[in-house]
Amino acid sequence: MLAISPEALEIIRAESRPVYLDMPPHIKGGCCVNLQECPTVRFGVPHDPENYVQKEVQGIPLLLPRRFPMDRDLTITVSSFLGMKRVVLEGWCPI
Repeated sequence: MLAISPEALEIIRAESRPVYLDMPPHIKGGCCVNLQECPTVRFGVPHDPENYVQKEVQGIPLLLPRRFPMDRDLTITVSSFLGMKRVVLEGWCPI
């Protein structure tokens, strides 16, 4: 299940632009390597909108990649470094 933290909701509403999750390439190598890095939360419209579906989470329309796993407990939250804040996805397991 995908959730959005209150702090992230505030930032997303302030941006008033579409929000989407950008999936990095899936890395497969033989029988032992099967990795997927954490998707990036982005504002705007994806360059390939035909590969996304729109879902509403807590009143916010999100564009999610068609291959996004909806069976995981993930949270869109805020990370800060040296006072700069950015919206991130938390709870992702790369394996």
